[in-house]
Amino acid sequence: MRCLSTTSSAILLPALSLSIGTAANEQLILEEVIVTAQKREQSLQDAPISIAVLNEDQLVQIGISSLQDLESGIVPSLRVSPNGNVSTSLAITIRGNGPIDTTQATRESAVAVYQDGVYIGRTQALSMELTDLERIEVLRGPQGTLFGRNATGGAISLISKKPTGKLGIEQTFGVGRYDAWRSLTRLNLPEVAGIRSKIDYLHTERGGWVDNTAAGQADYGEIEKSGGRLSLSARPSRTVSLDYTYDNATLESTQVYFQLYEDTNGIIGRERQRQSKTRYPIAPLDPTQTDIRGHGLTIDWALNNQVKFRSISGYRDVKEDSNNNYGGVLYNNGLIVAEDTRQAQLSQEFQLIGNQEPIQWVAGLYYFREDVEQDIQFLFSLDTSTELPFAPIDPPGGTPITFVDSDATSLAAYGQATWSLDRLHVTLGGRYTEDEKLGKRFQFATQEFDLKTEHFDTAVTLQYDWFEDISSYVKWGTAYKAGGFNIRSASFSPFDEQVTKTWEIGLKSQLWGQRLRINTALFRSNYKDMQFDFVDPVNVVIIETINAEKTVKLSGFEMDFTAMLTDELILGLNYTYLDDDMPLQPNPLANGERQQFEIIQTPQHAGSLKLDYTFPLWSLGKLRAHLNITSTDQYAHSPVTSPRLDAYTLINARLTLSEIPIGRNSGAFSIAVWGKNLADEEYAALGFPIGSPAVTTIQAFGTPRTAGLDISYKF
Repeated sequence: MRCLSTTSSAILLPALSLSIGTAANEQLILEEVIVTAQKREQSLQDAPISIAVLNEDQLVQIGISSLQDLESGIVPSLRVSPNGNVSTSLAITIRGNGPIDTTQATRESAVAVYQDGVYIGRTQALSMELTDLERIEVLRGPQGTLFGRNATGGAISLISKKPTGKLGIEQTFGVGRYDAWRSLTRLNLPEVAGIRSKIDYLHTERGGWVDNTAAGQADYGEIEKSGGRLSLSARPSRTVSLDYTYDNATLESTQVYFQLYEDTNGIIGRERQRQSKTRYPIAPLDPTQTDIRGHGLTIDWALNNQVKFRSISGYRDVKEDSNNNYGGVLYNNGLIVAEDTRQAQLSQEFQLIGNQEPIQWVAGLYYFREDVEQDIQFLFSLDTSTELPFAPIDPPGGTPITFVDSDATSLAAYGQATWSLDRLHVTLGGRYTEDEKLGKRFQFATQEFDLKTEHFDTAVTLQYDWFEDISSYVKWGTAYKAGGFNIRSASFSPFDEQVTKTWEIGLKSQLWGQRLRINTALFRSNYKDMQFDFVDPVNVVIIETINAEKTVKLSGFEMDFTAMLTDELILGLNYTYLDDDMPLQPNPLANGERQQFEIIQTPQHAGSLKLDYTFPLWSLGKLRAHLNITSTDQYAHSPVTSPRLDAYTLINARLTLSEIPIGRNSGAFSIAVWGKNLADEEYAALGFPIGSPAVTTIQAFGTPRTAGLDISYKF
């Protein structure tokens, strides 16, 4: 199949790419995009995977500087929401597969996140700012063969730009609503002694949008992030290249502000409208602070013209002191969940990548080790309110501290090969994994755990090129999420791994002289032993995790449409449909009574529209307009039956005047005005019920309308 595609037809975003190529006849076409979703470079249209790609230009136009910015639903089947306890953590799901409580040291996520090939083991600090990305690849559906455990929903791969070896400077300053301030510095240095180097530094801050009426205390929604990254590249010989990165970042932020959607007790009352200040003074409220360090080293060695050896080494440590205050919605005296987390991880991956026609193949060995220590305490604050009848604090000063120490080791061997025979391409893959997780929890007494699992994942794909630019594929794949222990559980009982098996049928097409791209995927997933959580209706700080007794099923459809309507205007449409089937499951907190539960983060309908228009060139510079609209159907955040979060639509836009000349060989300026949630939609980003039946339902709203101005200089 000839690769003539562009950003992603597999997703609206990429679809909206402003990148345009020029054919021999000077006809404008959508530009080809190269991805590494199968551990080797290939055209996006040739990869038999439902994949979304956001390139550098799109990240700027859409306003994505962190994974948290994907909360808008620009990739409809990818849902990103804040964590209730820890403000720097994110709950990430793809196709409705992911946990609620993501910060525990003893449990895993369902979406694997990689940064330059290095797996990020914890969700702490996932809201960090991303520096100088070349692209983001979102792989939808189980990726157990090539990306390993904890990819039952899919995988997100963050790929950074490498040093150029030439002097280059880029400086951006931005201001926005809620006293927002952003400074981004990028410096490429000239190559010295065969070594190319690049330095990135980013600082961003924003005041909270829910004012705390307590004097001297932080507001809800505050953020301050600073981080730097050093990148080095070298080619000691024609066959060997080395890439090293070091990053260091600090995040400070306060949690989301929770309001009462329902309040049958009548103590606080319904708060269904988004609030701009706290219901009463909240004290104490201090920002959560997170410090991150990471090292990465990638070595590529071309053994010959057909086989390449690759080594990916990574080390990362995270230190986080989490502070929050639920301000009366959980217990009437102000519940505070204080968590201190210390995590260190080491990973090593070896790959052999071959291209020996008619077979392309990859084989690898993988090692991962992490050590996590976590201290948790539930505290209570007597907020200075005369309107609230506080319950007594018991015990005084809060509950005893829970100490958790968890060590996890994972070993894996994998391989995948694609055999091409004329128009037919057959892909077979497999991965064997051994996991061990051991440690202890001290809560009144010491409880030790040692959980060992092994698993074999498989993948089979048949792809057929019907015409030069039209192909279809049928794919069968499995993946598993490791088991563990819930540290908030009263019993501290283990839960087993979750296994996902998926059938997927896809179509990739490029029409109208490469100006139109339509990609579709139809899938059905079966989740065996699905892991899901139960909140104790009496004591909400107790959460139990079990494996579903019966198989849970999820079916869906994804359609991505990109059209270059004119040489200046590109239209992108993306739509996702999800239909879940959750059989009755026993509730361990209701004497095993069979009840109806829901798969979280699965809106039945979700979509996005994007328009990019480039105005005719004029002497002052290049003027571009961007508009994106995302729409999300109602969905549940908690598996316990409750009012589903309302549907919502978000409108975002950006107008950029770039390439403003300031003199010969002196670089150029650009200036941009942008707005997010322009209609000031009041939408809930998180919510769950308390009690059985529900006594209250709490929810946290998404960010209100924001707007700003960016000024950049590039040389």
